[in-house]
Amino acid sequence: MCVLEVNLATMCELGGGGVSIVSMADRTLGVGGVRFAWASYVFIHYALLVAYVAKVGELAVDLIPAFPGGAPAASIEYVAALGGFLFLAESDAIERFNNALVVIVLALFFPLLALAGSAADPRNLIDRGDWTAVPDTIPVIALAFVFHNVIPVVSSSLEGDKSKIRVAIIAGTFIPFAMFALWDAAVLGSVGVDDVEAALRQGVKAPDPLATLQASSDAAKALVSGFSFFAVSTSFLGFVLGLTDFLADGMKTTSKGDAKPWAVALLPPTAFALAYPDIFLSALDKAGTFGVLTLFGCMPPLMAWRNREMQRRESPPEECELRGDAFACVVTSDVLDPIVPGGIVALGALGTLALAVVVNETVGDATGYLAARDF
Repeated sequence: MCVLEVNLATMCELGGGGVSIVSMADRTLGVGGVRFAWASYVFIHYALLVAYVAKVGELAVDLIPAFPGGAPAASIEYVAALGGFLFLAESDAIERFNNALVVIVLALFFPLLALAGSAADPRNLIDRGDWTAVPDTIPVIALAFVFHNVIPVVSSSLEGDKSKIRVAIIAGTFIPFAMFALWDAAVLGSVGVDDVEAALRQGVKAPDPLATLQASSDAAKALVSGFSFFAVSTSFLGFVLGLTDFLADGMKTTSKGDAKPWAVALLPPTAFALAYPDIFLSALDKAGTFGVLTLFGCMPPLMAWRNREMQRRESPPEECELRGDAFACVVTSDVLDPIVPGGIVALGALGTLALAVVVNETVGDATGYLAARDF
């Protein structure tokens, strides 16, 4: 909602049309905000592409144990095949391909959910809990729900109608939330708390609920691997297109017909994933912490506060018109009143919570690094 608030004000000042997170940062935070937004944006994309490339190699070996060349070869062939398709294909073909992937993901999700849920026991979810473990989960949760970069597209498509955009954001968040909650309940509910505690007492790793599900039958293993592969592919497609367009803009070229943005987008994460094949979860965690929670956690409340300060300094003109000089409709239109209630206290709490997670993760990483080197 902070992003939406700033986005609508920026649309108004610029005379309508879609605006990027970089444009919002430029208007509210200046050059420093733009550089920070660029760095975070690129970091998120690279970290996630590293995670996806590493995961694809792992999934290929799970599905085909005798895959020629093993996981590294599978990752390279995947990047070459899908990256080549995205580079050569027209937009309509890419859209049809992506739609097909989404249909496959949904078709696999529901039977997989039913299979996992059949062995779930609600008592495994509510008998015991450790709330001190919650902070470590926040980066991946934030990453799972990040869609803030498409809010400008939604705002433009719905012509700046605040009520419609708000409904779209809430409904668009609730659907994946329901899917995540059902999936977590089904998978985590299938592992007994007593089994977990017994493993911990013995000093061994607790049972992996997903591995337990995969081991239950050949059908379960195929469904888990297939669902994971196609889910990763839909994400890989979107992040490759987003990063290549971003790099092409920076290189003053076009992403179609020029191989340089594609090489810069695909080669570094592929090389990193091959060098660190077990980096999937770590890459997701870092993308959530130092990418999502900075760009879409710390920055939006700060931008919203600066936006409100800018509005208070303007004198309301006689008429509200969409034009790029007087900031007219921002001052006079009810549509552009603050969306997030609570004033500076609420904005400060939102930014502080996001920053606290970033600091906690940074301290944990630094402590682990020093401990590993006996400092």
